[in-house]
Amino acid sequence: MAKTRGKNFTVDLKTKRAEKLTKRTTIANMTIATVFARDQVKLKLNRGQPTKTFDSGRIIGLDPSKPGEPPKKVTGQLQRSIIQRVVVKSKNVFGLIGSTVDKAKFLEFGTTRMAARPFLRPTLQEERPKLRRILARGFRGV
Repeated sequence: MAKTRGKNFTVDLKTKRAEKLTKRTTIANMTIATVFARDQVKLKLNRGQPTKTFDSGRIIGLDPSKPGEPPKKVTGQLQRSIIQRVVVKSKNVFGLIGSTVDKAKFLEFGTTRMAARPFLRPTLQEERPKLRRILARGFRGV
């Protein structure tokens, strides 16, 4: 308790409640941000091309993307494989966005025989200001 001009006042900090509300808001914002980012990555991958199908069932693209461009769609497998997840560990909240198919890392980073066709990192970089605004929602007065 502290005194000011002869009047008593108390400060009652409800830290547990504030921590809980902060964590809940952070998780909600992270979920919104990762869903937004996932959808933006999928939009970047939504570029079709003419294809040729062989009798064996194999499909090839006839107008592939150039090095440095996002990959063009042949079957849509890469686009469908983009996922997001929010992980909470202790007091930390992590947003994860990635792909469940192995070829995603080869396209993103390239190989010794193929130049990179990045799609994930450039999209996250382009959307960085929007993602920051989404993550800051609800924390204006803090």
